[in-house]
Amino acid sequence: MDIEKLKHYIDTERIYTELQTFVLNDDKYRDQLSDTYLSLQICLQGTDAEMDPYFGSRNLQYLIDEGIEEKDFNVFLFPELDYTNAIIEDLELVRTRVMIFKPKTCLTLHVDPTKRVHIPIETNENCFLMINQYAHHLFADGSAYLCDTTQLHTAINASLDTNRLHLVGVRPEMS
Repeated sequence: MDIEKLKHYIDTERIYTELQTFVLNDDKYRDQLSDTYLSLQICLQGTDAEMDPYFGSRNLQYLIDEGIEEKDFNVFLFPELDYTNAIIEDLELVRTRVMIFKPKTCLTLHVDPTKRVHIPIETNENCFLMINQYAHHLFADGSAYLCDTTQLHTAINASLDTNRLHLVGVRPEMS
């Protein structure tokens, strides 16, 4: 199975509000958010409390080369995200990131070493997670989805004017 629904009780509006208030309102992220084409990934968990939230947000091979594992990203970088961090803990996630894809963007096709848990926060009918060339739309309805990203996949935002915002984390025991 490519996608499995794990939970259906998450208050995505509350997560969105926390992210807007404590993370995305910061000047260093605001500039990137205003860029029309640049997608943004910010780690909510790190290897220590002082870690740069950009470190480990994209290049997984660099981490592997440095001897860092995804499970090492288990320290909350934004402790003021009370509700968001509680959901991350409840789902037993590590290396959780905010992933914002701008309209008309996608990732390259790739394979992850472990499955990923996606919590759609902001999406639209033109956003998809493609796994083995099959398009899945993940609804922002309070669900968390376990996605088999160990298969060839990409994420797509094919909308004209709406960002796609997901929390994406790793649940090591479900790899």
